[in-house]
Amino acid sequence: MSNWRRVDELITYHGKGVTPKYVGKSSIVVLNQKCIRNNKIDYSFAQYIDDSKDYNQEKFLRIGDILINSTGQGTAGRVTLVKYIPDNFTVIVDSHILVLRTNNFFESKCLNYSLFSIESTLQKFMDGSTGQGEFDRVRLFNVKVGYSRDVITQQKIASVLSALDDKIDLNNKINAELEQMAKTLYDYWFVQFDFPNEAGKPYKSSGGKMVYNNVLKKEIPEGWETKRLGDVLNTCLGGTPSTKNKKYWNGNIPWLNSGEVSNFPLIETEQRISEEAINNSSTQLLKKGSVLLSITRHLRVNILGIDACINQSIAGLEESENIKKSYIYYAISNDIERLMSLRTGAQQPHINKTIVDDSPFLIPSHLVLSMYYNITEPIIERIINNAKQNQELAKLRDWLLPMLMNGQVKVSDNYNIDSDDTLIAAEPDVCYGGKEHLDIPSNRKSFARQVLAGKVVSVFKDDPNFSNIKFQKIQFLAEHIIEADLNQNYYYQAAGPYDNAFMKSIYGHFKTQKWFDSQNQRFVPLTKEEKIEGYYQGYFATAQERLDRLFNLLYQTTEAEAEIIATIYAVWNNRIIQGTSISDSELIEDFYEWSDRKQQYTTDQILVGLKWLRDNNLEPKGFGKLIKKAKGK
Repeated sequence: MSNWRRVDELITYHGKGVTPKYVGKSSIVVLNQKCIRNNKIDYSFAQYIDDSKDYNQEKFLRIGDILINSTGQGTAGRVTLVKYIPDNFTVIVDSHILVLRTNNFFESKCLNYSLFSIESTLQKFMDGSTGQGEFDRVRLFNVKVGYSRDVITQQKIASVLSALDDKIDLNNKINAELEQMAKTLYDYWFVQFDFPNEAGKPYKSSGGKMVYNNVLKKEIPEGWETKRLGDVLNTCLGGTPSTKNKKYWNGNIPWLNSGEVSNFPLIETEQRISEEAINNSSTQLLKKGSVLLSITRHLRVNILGIDACINQSIAGLEESENIKKSYIYYAISNDIERLMSLRTGAQQPHINKTIVDDSPFLIPSHLVLSMYYNITEPIIERIINNAKQNQELAKLRDWLLPMLMNGQVKVSDNYNIDSDDTLIAAEPDVCYGGKEHLDIPSNRKSFARQVLAGKVVSVFKDDPNFSNIKFQKIQFLAEHIIEADLNQNYYYQAAGPYDNAFMKSIYGHFKTQKWFDSQNQRFVPLTKEEKIEGYYQGYFATAQERLDRLFNLLYQTTEAEAEIIATIYAVWNNRIIQGTSISDSELIEDFYEWSDRKQQYTTDQILVGLKWLRDNNLEPKGFGKLIKKAKGK
């Protein structure tokens, strides 16, 4: 029997919601079109209706209902799935949303993913030419989907795809918390002026000397000053290349319009331009880390997570050695209310570059800024990296989705639906299934090791402390923490454990796979970098949680700290393999005997490395082979 079925063969109910009369607060939540975007429900746009009135019970949403916006060009056709109902509330939709209901939750999840994969096509299913055209449900009902009829298979497919969505959601939550942490710190230090004084106590609250500032019309800490923003930072406006010249567009350089500035952090653009476009227009190419300010209508602030060009409705503020993005971003964000009051123009309210340049800019002491950057710069980098990981995960999900739905990729029969581990891979010949340990075929170990190295570079390539030495030590620790038998062959090297053959060949493998090129001690992504995530999930999914945790911990470390940690781990692991006694003093002695280079580190630094391993439950277990000195060393 063919799996292809029309949508109307799958649903047991379809209908629109109510025409609401909103009230301030009640137990009935009403969703509207703004609530549906990116296959998610955003309850922050929801409102309430009178819960003392009677409504058709069929119209109240149930978990598993599929929602489709049904009115308006640009919004009609957006799809989402009801995954939960908020506690102590019932939920209903307004009359501009279509509800589809099936007879089981996993049928609904598969149908939701199928429809979301063609959302851009659904958005063209409009009946009427006005801006409030109606979504054509007849065309929707005639859409055919081809996923399995078997409920267990549906459940497996949904679980695989949901695992990716859950990781994306988790990263989004982490980013929201990280951004709030950085903002709270900024406000505490630079608005309330309670940064740590020399005794580690809040400066202003502990009686720190304050001096009245005539520009800001308030007191600021003694020794701080204000300057004109344009005298402190390089600022610029962009431009739009001629749309009549096709050679200017669809190039490889990201180009932003002001409407995109709201997506924090900014890691992708809707359009791209060519080098020729830059040379023949007023657009400006800004480096990653620049702060953006949209200057038209709603003023918004953002941080560039990539190199990109901007249009004329965006002001670019380049970070400097002393004034970095994590300070600029929150300083401008706190100034938005004042800047909004300075807009002119009835049709298109805006500010100009002069207003931006003339803005008063508070310059704290170098010491306080340095302490602040030590905390906030890694936070911003983590936010950017999480956003980029989400971008890769979404690509992987969208790549997998049609193959799972049409049976080109199978979910293995021994897949455990209730397991916390979800194995997925980006190669059609790889089965999907949960395993308790890594079981990589011997003929794939070399490639799997390249994949793990590629993942390390994907995560750390934007880490300012990421060097060849740090790369080597992260690779060593990752392989040993997850106990991955990848035919590694480590020896003593001055900076720590080192697999000479692997590290000398990996850069060539990266280039051959078109993953990365190495330029000026930095890694530059090539055309197939996004393939890494799929391979990584296929080989290392069962170890992903441990690796993610390790990477997050190591992202905060310097090159020296990574070297100390990896070397301590190696000498400790050697003693376990040899079955000899283990004490802190013996580990420290082994550390210093590793090479003459180790004499630069103090005993306190080594003890900090030991504590780091213990505090994070990363003590070695005796995995792998004894690390020896290379012949002739």
